[in-house]
Amino acid sequence: MHHVHIPSLPWGEAKSPGGTFHSFFRNVSVALGGIRNGGLSFGGHPFDVQIRRIPPGAAVCPFHSHLAQWEFYLIQSGEGTVRAGDSREPVRTGDVFVHPPGEPHQLINTGNVDLEVLIVADNPDIDAFHYPDSNKWGLRPPGKYFRLAEIGYFDGEEAAVAGAPAYQPSASPKAGPIAPFTQRRTNLDALPWEAWDSPKGKFRAASKELSIAVGAKRNTPNNLGGHPFDLELGRLLPGECGCPYHSHASQWEFYIFLRGTVSVRTPEGTTPMKSGDVVLHPPGEAHQFTNTGTDEVQYLLIADNPPVDYWFYPDSNKWGLRAPRKFFRMAEADYWDGEE
Repeated sequence: MHHVHIPSLPWGEAKSPGGTFHSFFRNVSVALGGIRNGGLSFGGHPFDVQIRRIPPGAAVCPFHSHLAQWEFYLIQSGEGTVRAGDSREPVRTGDVFVHPPGEPHQLINTGNVDLEVLIVADNPDIDAFHYPDSNKWGLRPPGKYFRLAEIGYFDGEEAAVAGAPAYQPSASPKAGPIAPFTQRRTNLDALPWEAWDSPKGKFRAASKELSIAVGAKRNTPNNLGGHPFDLELGRLLPGECGCPYHSHASQWEFYIFLRGTVSVRTPEGTTPMKSGDVVLHPPGEAHQFTNTGTDEVQYLLIADNPPVDYWFYPDSNKWGLRAPRKFFRMAEADYWDGEE
């Protein structure tokens, strides 16, 4: 089981030469075995989670947009200003918001104390960036920055022919419009707790669906209106267990325990955890946790929302499918059974 305690992680520091861009960071995903700027194809995780602490007057990074990467922010303390496209919006403790690809954005601490923010990115294998303030671009890989000097497609490939019409390669389809930032932002206090329980009450919990609140569609892949990750704030009262013991075929799940005491069950056994603990469950690892303390438990769940997934429940020896949403037990059959 991948597990770290956030307060035990050291703070790193990132600072531009002139100090305009300055923050301290805890790379939580890296501490759990992820690879910085390396997704699944490079042996990393399908999302990257880090905590940034920004001094007053500083910004995390220059104003920029991504070609592929999504970013989700949760302001944990302090206040600041978000530049999103042409708008500037104030943000405060408890605000959550998301920046899709193509939206220039920047977070600035315009308060009087440090601003602390949790940032989740979907960690694509390749990405490109544009910096409107300086009119430059960047590519990852190879990690280079440049300004564009537009040239023809065949420039340098063959000798130019005088009077020849310019070659126009096929264009990519244009992305749809991005919803206004105010429609992709809310505050934790504005969201109701949604409670649920099983028929006999063995499993029960309550949650605030953060990704849904900032515009994602439930259980929907990224290309059909969902987000590449799904976040929710969960709550368990003493003695409550949120779900049966289960594993996922393709989904990764990342839990940050914010309050209370839990017992986390995996194939390795049960492990007590408390506020500040983080656990990562990759596909194939059965997991479950229960509030074993006397106080309320709160936790943040981050899942990578894969387009296809199914689940296995070891305690009851059953399986489940997301689409169609069916549960079943297997009756083994031969591959050619019913075919000929």
